[in-house]
Amino acid sequence: MTSKKWFFSILILTISSLILIAGLVFFVDPFFHYRAPNKKLFYKLYDQRSQNDGITRKFDYDAIITGTSMAENFSVSQFNEGLSVNAIKVPYSGATYKEINDNLEVAFKSGHHPRYVLRPLDYSLLVRDKDELRDDMGEYPYWLTNDIIWDDVKYLLNKDVVVRYALPAVIGYFQGKNPGYTSFDEYSYTDGNNIYGKDRVLLGRKSFKEPEEYYLPSGEDMLMLSENIEQNVVALARMHPETTFLYFFPPYSMAYWGDLYEQGVLDNIRTFKAQAIEQMLECENIHIYSFTTHTEITADLDRYRDQAHYDYNVNCMIMDLIMEYEKGYENTDIFSVSDRITKENADRYLAEEAMLLNSFDYNSLIK
Repeated sequence: MTSKKWFFSILILTISSLILIAGLVFFVDPFFHYRAPNKKLFYKLYDQRSQNDGITRKFDYDAIITGTSMAENFSVSQFNEGLSVNAIKVPYSGATYKEINDNLEVAFKSGHHPRYVLRPLDYSLLVRDKDELRDDMGEYPYWLTNDIIWDDVKYLLNKDVVVRYALPAVIGYFQGKNPGYTSFDEYSYTDGNNIYGKDRVLLGRKSFKEPEEYYLPSGEDMLMLSENIEQNVVALARMHPETTFLYFFPPYSMAYWGDLYEQGVLDNIRTFKAQAIEQMLECENIHIYSFTTHTEITADLDRYRDQAHYDYNVNCMIMDLIMEYEKGYENTDIFSVSDRITKENADRYLAEEAMLLNSFDYNSLIK
């Protein structure tokens, strides 16, 4: 064989191989970039940043559970049964408010009309630039979330997509594996892999000290907060009054608040939270929940794996309380007056929370 024929043979073989690989990914479409799941294949839901956009665009649903890792361990079947919905769960571990809101915008733009959106609002992400994304978590898959066709090559010829997703789906078909996809109860569920306990939360801390100095929020912080809440929390609710947005402040442990108290910044976080609540209360279809006063949970550090992340049972409690409120079954023997924050009780709630957090004996957590 001449060198010219050899060159063209290798070229044709290479091109054919690339077409075959791209065709396999296109056919299986494990990230649902082009279509809904093939009903003959089984899809493993695993990669939040790569698969959530496709799930949001292509799946059939009328409710959404989203947010950071604080939303990962929610039971979608519990939500579906409680509010008679068909929900998807699309969490983004560690994501900023913008990344989560961008995905929610995709839901509406793709023709979906969710009745409910359940979403935690992490304290640690309140004061961030409104356009911030987590670049430290690896390259953001813009080729999946944008509408530019030619950069789909990063998806169609991606080795990880082929090896970890496309090939297993095809092999599973020939092995007779039942078609479908990972249930949303299982998707991103981490509780079984986590280790909880007081020692993990305190990390050897011997005491909580009185603050040496107190700090006040800066004007720059307040502006950043306001812009973040307006763009990534309130604006979408204002545009879609037909949807009820169930926003809640997660019940971080009392160790988290004790750490802030020692640093002299506890009142800063409370000020940020109060401002966020004020802005959200402008929209009647935003229902705000907070569970700080549930010290039977927040002071029980054996329920946590760090200062913020609680176990699955707390997720169930949060969802149960929210759903009962939404169904109108409020009962003062069951519910704290502060679980649901409204225009009428916001000032009272904030005052009660301030009294609790500033008077709590944080050293009792160590004993």
